[in-house]
Amino acid sequence: MSTLQRSLNGIGVVLTLACFATVVAGNTELVWRFEHAGFPLSWVLAGAAVLAFLATEFCDTTASIPDEPEDLSSEFSSEWELVELQR
Repeated sequence: MSTLQRSLNGIGVVLTLACFATVVAGNTELVWRFEHAGFPLSWVLAGAAVLAFLATEFCDTTASIPDEPEDLSSEFSSEWELVELQR
């Protein structure tokens, strides 16, 4: 997981927790000032959290340069050859 994916995932988690906190504290005067009858603040936070999680999923990790080339050889190839030779 890249640093960008970790940060987007963290933003999504924080926004989700803020959404739940807004719903729980919705009856208090402090939060009620920021609430709108047609589009509540908790919906805005939930929508932003969904977008952050979607951005995490669609973040292209193939665009980053790998630290070391991927080894395409199989570790089990020599074992399979030994099994086939023993038959």
